Amino acid sequence: MKNNKNLYILITVFLVLVVIAYLLTTERGARTTTFKLEEKLFVIDSASVDKLEIDRNGKKVVLQKTGGKWNLTSPVNYSAMDKFVNDAIYTIKNYKIASKVSDNPSNKDKFGFNDTNATRVAVFQGGVLAGQFIVGSAGPGNAQAYLKKTEGNEILLAEDFVWSYVVKTDLDEWRDKLIVSIPKNSVKSIEFVSKDDRFTVSSDSLGKFFIGKDSVSGALDGVLNLLQNYNTQFFKDTVLAGAGNPEYLVRVEHKNATELKFYKYVDTETVKRYLLQVSGMLQIFEMDENYVKQIFKTRKELLGKN
Repeated sequence: MKNNKNLYILITVFLVLVVIAYLLTTERGARTTTFKLEEKLFVIDSASVDKLEIDRNGKKVVLQKTGGKWNLTSPVNYSAMDKFVNDAIYTIKNYKIASKVSDNPSNKDKFGFNDTNATRVAVFQGGVLAGQFIVGSAGPGNAQAYLKKTEGNEILLAEDFVWSYVVKTDLDEWRDKLIVSIPKNSVKSIEFVSKDDRFTVSSDSLGKFFIGKDSVSGALDGVLNLLQNYNTQFFKDTVLAGAGNPEYLVRVEHKNATELKFYKYVDTETVKRYLLQVSGMLQIFEMDENYVKQIFKTRKELLGKN
């Protein structure tokens, strides 16, 4: 009887040891996910990246580096914001995978992986695809975002990933918004033309500006300052052939001559918008009336008679 009791004790001890060994040697749950994750989805050399393809909400831009300068090559050919592209590459190079969040397909919308919010990114080095991934929503912490591969359901949380560096809700944000940059001291004259008036502001040998013999007010300083760094609000990918006479025209004489023609585009009680055509440029720009009036001034405004 005593021997049977000892046998039961030994069996019990053995089973307990087996359970303990199993618990100590088996990786389970989130622990396995954390320690077996790769640091990145793929590795890039930022100096070698020469193209990005970015798809969001049914629209796509292609950014390509040529001669050290970034340009859009699709949907239009246009200069890109170098800083924005370089910021995106920096984030793609330096982020780290922190954890696996889910592999349940029903959770995709929860983390921003739907047709409206997801952003597909493809990175090329030397013209060859280096890798691609999908960005969902921004993460709960600072510089975090949810990422996933283009295949499969695994959703990952990335750290040191600045969501806004890679995701632009409006893909036009990748474009360089600068329209003209005319140094203030190079301006010789500005002609203002509208249906109501036509006049020219000219500078003398001392750099002072006059309309005829009348000196102009400080309102011209705002125009000159704006011309040094005149940016658009929006882009319009269209042509203005046969548009007729512009509502407003500003002709700037400097080392060259630059014409800005403003065509009324939308005219309602609440919304007034204009299309801008600039001499020597194919791109058409779009802006609201208040923005136009910052650069187009009437004779009375410039003479300080309002």
